Amino acid sequence: MTELRSVTQAAERFVAAVEARSIALMLRLEVSLPQLRALVLVHRQGRANGRQLAASLRLTPGAIVAICDHLEERGYITRVADTVDRRITWFELTERGAGVFNRTPAATFAKARMKTLLVGLSSSEREGFIKVATAFAEALESAFPVEEAEADRTRR
Repeated sequence: MTELRSVTQAAERFVAAVEARSIALMLRLEVSLPQLRALVLVHRQGRANGRQLAASLRLTPGAIVAICDHLEERGYITRVADTVDRRITWFELTERGAGVFNRTPAATFAKARMKTLLVGLSSSEREGFIKVATAFAEALESAFPVEEAEADRTRR
């Protein structure tokens, strides 16, 4: 029981830290969590199409259209037709969207600090962290589907 309590407390601290950063960014950008996640995916991949976003976010194509409509209205992404296959539309970051990911001095410092902490772990501790963090993220994603959160937000 004590071990479970410790694990629960560690998980709650982990979620709170990630949540606080996400909420701060969402408020600054005036986007929902699913919209933020889509924006991050487009940033990481350079560009993404609707199918890729739907698969990665575990959403329907209709939900992706609504999310990307909002991001496009805000000026964060743009739709670009594929030059080879007319059926494909790519979502790419605009200058404003790319600016979201420019590192501020505080973000750069936090990332460097995190790297220092992770380097201090042994190889087996890092491997364990990867397994636990991945399992935890997957469990959270399946327990709180993004589609439901987006539907709740639009009903308000």
